[in-house]
Amino acid sequence: MVLTQPSVRARDASDFDYVATLLRKRRFRGQSEDVIVLPELIGENSATADYLARCAAMAQEFGCHVIGGSHFTEAGGRMINQGAVVDARGAVVTLYQKANPYGLEREFSTGSDRAGASFKIGEVECFVLVCADFWHVDAYRGLPAQPEIIFVPAFSVSRKSTPDLARARWRHAMIARAFEQAAYIAVSDWAYPVGKEIRPSSGVAGLAHPDPARTQDLLRSLGKSEVRVFEIDPEAGRLLREDQKSRGFEIARMRQEQP
Repeated sequence: MVLTQPSVRARDASDFDYVATLLRKRRFRGQSEDVIVLPELIGENSATADYLARCAAMAQEFGCHVIGGSHFTEAGGRMINQGAVVDARGAVVTLYQKANPYGLEREFSTGSDRAGASFKIGEVECFVLVCADFWHVDAYRGLPAQPEIIFVPAFSVSRKSTPDLARARWRHAMIARAFEQAAYIAVSDWAYPVGKEIRPSSGVAGLAHPDPARTQDLLRSLGKSEVRVFEIDPEAGRLLREDQKSRGFEIARMRQEQP
């Protein structure tokens, strides 16, 4: 899995080129069941056809799935924040939409009826949802399958003068959600202070482990890195879920059963 945290944002299709250049410098080449996760609004001002073409081109070049961040598009006469998952051949696996627009976004876009989307990569159950939706409990209710990886393309804007508080909140929430859902939490974001002309991003990209052997592996952040490759073992979440179930502590299942 490749998580990204670009430090440059042009608000057009060249943002895809920037991330691709970072990956080429690392000589990254994935397998078909690997995944690159892009940040929210990487395709902000791209037409839908161009956005999908960029996602497909990246997937084909690097030989793996791409979680394409998101872009604004019109659907049913309204503007929505939408992203796409594409496979290694460049075919669209699923589209996902943001249900809870945040801040200035609320002035011109509307939320979808359902946060995110469920899908599979190989035999691994996955769920993707956009930034603010990660924080809403309702997003995790009624899922068709219990996710083993939760992907979060983010643009973690903050009202504070430094990113410290936002980073702390995301860190604690990611660790708690990973244990609650018995799933990896994989967040890609924009580096601090991208977007500072309005609100700067906080740079919260990282991977939360559902049940690590060491405390320091509860969350591995990107820090100042713009890309980082992680190896994951979905069996960790499966074993945790079975352990929770045996103790009557299967939190995610209980949440799904609530009305």
